[in-house]
Amino acid sequence: MIGDLDRFEAAYADRLWSLMPAVYRADDGDGTDAPGPLQELVTRVARQAAVVRRSTERLWQDQSIETCDDWVVPYLADLLATNLVAGLDARGHRLDVAKTISYRRRKGTLGVLEELARDVTAWEARVVEMFRRLGRTRHLLDPPIGRPADTDDPPGHRALQLAQGLVGPRTGTPLGGLADLRHVYGASRTGTAFDEFAHRLDVRGGLGALGWYNIPRLGVFLWRLRSFPVGVGMPVPVAGCPGHFVFDPTGREVPLFARPARTPDMLARRWAPAEEWQVPTPIGRALLDEAEDRLCPRSIDVLRFQGGFLDSLDLSARTVYPERGRFKVDPALAPGARVTYCYGFAAAIGAGPYDRRVLGSPAAAVPTPVLADVTGGGGALAARLATLGASGTVTLADSLTYDAVADVGAPTGLTAVRVAAANRIRPVLRPAAVQPWAFTGAAGSSLVLEGLLLSGRDVVLRGRFDRVVVDCCTLDPGASGADETPPAVFATASDGRALRPSRVWVEATVRRMEVRRSIVGAVRTRGDGSIAHLSVSDSILQSVRTSGYGAVSAEELKDPGRLAARIRDGHDPLSAWLHGQLAAAETAEVDGYGGGPVPASLGDALATGLTSVIAGPSVYDATRFALVAVPPPLLALVAATPTGAAPQRLNRLLLEAAYPLELADVALGTSDGEVELDRCTVLGQAYVHRLEASECILDDVTVVEDVQRGCVRFSAWATGSRLPRPYRSVEIDAGAALFTSTSYGNPGYAQLRSDVDAFVRFGGPDATIAEGGPRGSEMGAFAREAGAVRRRGLGIKYGEYMPLGLAPVPIDVT
Repeated sequence: MIGDLDRFEAAYADRLWSLMPAVYRADDGDGTDAPGPLQELVTRVARQAAVVRRSTERLWQDQSIETCDDWVVPYLADLLATNLVAGLDARGHRLDVAKTISYRRRKGTLGVLEELARDVTAWEARVVEMFRRLGRTRHLLDPPIGRPADTDDPPGHRALQLAQGLVGPRTGTPLGGLADLRHVYGASRTGTAFDEFAHRLDVRGGLGALGWYNIPRLGVFLWRLRSFPVGVGMPVPVAGCPGHFVFDPTGREVPLFARPARTPDMLARRWAPAEEWQVPTPIGRALLDEAEDRLCPRSIDVLRFQGGFLDSLDLSARTVYPERGRFKVDPALAPGARVTYCYGFAAAIGAGPYDRRVLGSPAAAVPTPVLADVTGGGGALAARLATLGASGTVTLADSLTYDAVADVGAPTGLTAVRVAAANRIRPVLRPAAVQPWAFTGAAGSSLVLEGLLLSGRDVVLRGRFDRVVVDCCTLDPGASGADETPPAVFATASDGRALRPSRVWVEATVRRMEVRRSIVGAVRTRGDGSIAHLSVSDSILQSVRTSGYGAVSAEELKDPGRLAARIRDGHDPLSAWLHGQLAAAETAEVDGYGGGPVPASLGDALATGLTSVIAGPSVYDATRFALVAVPPPLLALVAATPTGAAPQRLNRLLLEAAYPLELADVALGTSDGEVELDRCTVLGQAYVHRLEASECILDDVTVVEDVQRGCVRFSAWATGSRLPRPYRSVEIDAGAALFTSTSYGNPGYAQLRSDVDAFVRFGGPDATIAEGGPRGSEMGAFAREAGAVRRRGLGIKYGEYMPLGLAPVPIDVT
């Protein structure tokens, strides 16, 4: 019996069955070992008896909030008259009830308000009484400030002034007085949670950056981003700058974050206002100079590996540039350099040093043999994969960088393979070669990739798979070099390597594929590849452009076989027209293709033919593009183009819109099967056969072939999309600026802006993205974080514990 760990159900079933008369037991059943109807009835009665027995035995435990069952928590809350917040999970409700007496004893104090903010939202917070930051004339009822030097105990008087908040701890500015600008760090904190200066009255309503400085205002500064500490990692050198490195293992300049330093005890019993180095905030130059001894080595450390040991470099031996995520050491100390640091992100999504276990989920089967852990970086992973065989589990046990991988399963096919990182570990796979990492499966095989960060290399699935799982992985979506000078296709890493996207190319027949809590460059099928059911949840899919707008090369064709078949068959007007534009030799190559592997000559012929078409007159014609879902912005560009003018860029974009799977860089592209998206953010175009989407943000045009089946609910979709049955969804412009950043590596990557609802075009009077989920949470990959629900819950709890007459002003710091 599943879940019968105490064996009560089995014991009661055996006892009740033994009490039945033997004649009835003999007549029950059909002569096999399967239970008959009477025994099944007795078993169900025994199951209910076991429930009663368990409840009776837990009566004592259910009297305590620490040991009671989840169903008892609301009843204990009712006994204490606790106002439970609906948005909290079971742990949050239990914590709320357990701390009710503690909250009430300190009701109205800053300490309990900060503790409530942390318990309800799980975000670090600092609460500031804004009336203390008003510039005003002091009266006789105010405590005198004076000068410590004029007293009998200057140190003691100074300590008393700081404890009472009468002077700024760094600038020495008196409460409500003129600002002392001589302290660089103190002056740079103006307008933040750590401001020491006085301001003029602001009578506007408290919202965002407005209405802070007023008598009834209570500033609640919230750090929504989390700080993830990376263990010992390998930095990337900066080309052309000996001794310079970046902390990020993909070669990006990523701002460093401080590691949270306040414990629950510091909030409850030993409360003091938070210092900036204690909260998960980006580290600036001024903060590092002010609190370097506290940030190093807790948040930042530079080490050197030699002789089998790691030693921290002296602070004077290296210079850290925290805003850019770089450091400099003497070139003689550079060999063997290692780093520990913290990066910021909004949630535990993608590869990262966090607990990947999900409570309540059954443990997944681990393929055997379970090989010894891989450590040391370099080529150690490739050497282990080369000897893996058809089945086995490979675990990476450190956060170092592995510069080589090996294909798995070729040529006969794998049966069950799992390549994973140890829990709370983030290994980095950054192969020097750009060839894809191939996995070849056999009938009924399974593949699991878990906790890996792969940068600069595609993953290709070949053969046949029953199940493929990508769990808590980051397949680097790459970076466009369009903003660089001069513009380039890809941005470059610090060591000069192109930041190419890591995509999943499916050339295999896959029954079921699951992508969970991951960041992926793209998921696409090509050739004869197919995915019967693709499930993506709590993930970010992003595509970046991988080619220019000029001549087409064979390498830029995403699916040359499918493109050749469409032009050869000519089932649509555009394909028939393109067939007539090809040269004789190119037409022979296309017409001679009968499926299967694509010869190099066919790719070259298609590239040559498309290049000549793009360089010629305008390809657009209303009849020719009658069956093509051309995005509205592209149609507007066509209308604005003078007659006779045909820039290559416009022609290429039109062909990519007509052949998305064959030519375009789409974030999600499948030729058949069903796609299920739950709480996902898709940055880029999507082209699928069938779609079920819930709580998603489809940032660009999405085309679904079969709109008679499926549904898009509680989601945001771009104008020009072709979707099945939208329900309680909102319309946005394609590529609208919804996010703090769309560049992977930025701390605000895929995080919704505070004014995101201003970009809603249509969806009814109450249309919203920030609170458009079924629970009132935001849409997109961070929907499960329930930020809007947490914020509303905090307002409810503050109404119970905040001093009379004050009004909170939530302020998002990150």
